[in-house]
Amino acid sequence: MAGQRSAAVMNRFFLLATALLVAGCDAIPSDPDGTLDRVRGERLFRVGLIASHTPPPDGAGNLLQRLSRATGAKAAVERGPAEALLTRLEEGDLDLVLGEFAEQSPWAAQVTLSDPILANGPIVLAAAARNGENAWIALIHREARAVASAAE
Repeated sequence: MAGQRSAAVMNRFFLLATALLVAGCDAIPSDPDGTLDRVRGERLFRVGLIASHTPPPDGAGNLLQRLSRATGAKAAVERGPAEALLTRLEEGDLDLVLGEFAEQSPWAAQVTLSDPILANGPIVLAAAARNGENAWIALIHREARAVASAAE
């Protein structure tokens, strides 16, 4: 009987601890700086396009169209050199940087790179987003995979 009572107390404790843990969680994935919510609220996302392409590759335009549809926001695109755009991305001045990255890019430790949209040997067309903005990153990954699948 004491064993059953002890097991019942442990079960209640486990359920209470689990409920408290879950109650403390926000929606997962979340954006600590609220990127996805801001994009949807302002109906605008800021994109840096690495200036190595004129015009941008089809995959880049397709990704921007898909992100626009998914968020109800318009892309405000500016061109520039990779280093400057990726630095601005890290600082939060841009929401996304599109361009060609080496598969072993040193920027992969600083930002989150999407799955390749298009691949050309060791160079891939990909999107970069700020680390930690997980809801925004999840959306970018999903849409990048869809663009890559459609291109195959």
